[in-house]
Amino acid sequence: MAYTEWTPALEVGFPRIDEDHRDLLAAMNRLHEAVTRGEDREELAKVLTFLRDYTVSHFETEEGLMIRSGYPGTPGHFAAHAELVLKVGDFLSDFRAGRVELTEALLDFLETWLVEHILGQDQELGDYLRARGIPA
Repeated sequence: MAYTEWTPALEVGFPRIDEDHRDLLAAMNRLHEAVTRGEDREELAKVLTFLRDYTVSHFETEEGLMIRSGYPGTPGHFAAHAELVLKVGDFLSDFRAGRVELTEALLDFLETWLVEHILGQDQELGDYLRARGIPA
């Protein structure tokens, strides 16, 4: 069973964004599996790095849509993205240096952040784009 299940409630109605969200949840599940299996630090760092890099790429896609559409919530949405990227980047640096461990609490934080972000700010963005007739 997956750590985090995709549900239709998480769809924002834009295939590229929804596909990215599914991939992010799948990466979260891979990270959880790696922790559960007791993978070594190098393997955990690889999975965490992939998750960070994919998140950055996904955020760039969303942010491009916001800029092109004149989305009024852009500053707050950008700030939420930047804050997460900084936190994950700092954690990854500390993890690679052996200063912190990858714990269930961190996995819970990442899962909660992602799901709440999708259900909140990303849903609002999807609503805005659909209301303006911007194609999915």
